[in-house]
Amino acid sequence: MTTDNAWIAWLAQALGVIAFIVSLIGYLSPHDRRLKIMMTTGIGLLALQFVLFGSWLVASSLLVNSGRTWLSIHRKGLRWFVPVAAVQLALGLALAKQPFDALPIAGSIVGSFGLLCLQGIGLRVAMLITTALWFGNNVIWWSIGGMMLDGLNAGAHLRAIHLLRTLRPTVAGNSD
Repeated sequence: MTTDNAWIAWLAQALGVIAFIVSLIGYLSPHDRRLKIMMTTGIGLLALQFVLFGSWLVASSLLVNSGRTWLSIHRKGLRWFVPVAAVQLALGLALAKQPFDALPIAGSIVGSFGLLCLQGIGLRVAMLITTALWFGNNVIWWSIGGMMLDGLNAGAHLRAIHLLRTLRPTVAGNSD
């Protein structure tokens, strides 16, 4: 590995760890706006990390997912999912080079279905599946920050599933 390549690899890993820290700060915030801003910033940093890794597919998938997440705050339903999934699939197939490129494509589509079509436990299960697919991608690319973030996400989704199952009668009518 040349000195330039080593420097780029260290910078990419640093961006991933910073993305994790930024996202964690967002998760710990009691303010929804700060959460969304920090999550979007974290996704942007991860996208930049994957540009440095040379994976345009993963970087572009992350950016589309960022927009999809913002869309899901205001819109729900199959009529929104279908065009988002079509963009994710077309972009993914156009940029895919290896069989493992199916992981971020599938993860993005499952996440879109969850965010745009599901709620409650179903949403959390879809997001847990998405997290597992993205974790596999991050292991392949050796994205340390991405793996840390996916570990945090998996724990959060499992806790939410447990709470929703435990508190189901209390929150039955709550779709947020």
